[in-house]
Amino acid sequence: MDVVPISLGMVKSFLLSGRGKELVLVDAGNPGDGPRIIKKVEEAGYRTKDISLIVLTHGHRDHAGGLAELAGELSAKVLVGSQDLGKLTGEKGPGIQPTRFLGRVFKLFLPEEEIPPLSEEPEVIEEERVSLNGFGIDGEVIPAPGHTSGSLAVVSEGGAAVIGDLVMGRLLVFGRASIPVFAEEPEKLNESIRKVLSYNPEVVYTSHAGPFEREDLEGILD
Repeated sequence: MDVVPISLGMVKSFLLSGRGKELVLVDAGNPGDGPRIIKKVEEAGYRTKDISLIVLTHGHRDHAGGLAELAGELSAKVLVGSQDLGKLTGEKGPGIQPTRFLGRVFKLFLPEEEIPPLSEEPEVIEEERVSLNGFGIDGEVIPAPGHTSGSLAVVSEGGAAVIGDLVMGRLLVFGRASIPVFAEEPEKLNESIRKVLSYNPEVVYTSHAGPFEREDLEGILD
């Protein structure tokens, strides 16, 4: 699995490729980022019409806000964790809970979670894993709860993993690997990190800061 990070300022999306021409996009950025993602995919030498799947690592605004824009331009399926589906349809969830001081500071300035509505409901992952072999990628999507209840990660047989906000920089977009500044289920973070590590990744791509190595993630486990 080849991974191309797509920088969108404070957050990143990722373009995944493997065998054949099909592409998988991980995350959709903030509202307004849809056209930026399409432009950056084309600038990287890929065709946006080859994106056949969009995986949302979770349902927060900075990861799912541009989904409606992308859905209007692409004929791609959308995959989201079942417990995060409500975030895309306006349901009120448990909200963000700071895990450390930096999170308490950021929470004072974050906007309300408003995500443009989708015209069609995305597919929901209920099982333990979803294979990406049908999209030409030797990898799978697995549940990785902690940051949110329905968080997902993409792991490959080739040594790469894309894990959203399961891990981020100590200073959000800077610094060494750390637990996220917010978590709905902080008690599940270690378990999900260990699950990702069980796939023996050499490079771990995160949406804020990174990429990190396996040893970086091992260093933050309790």
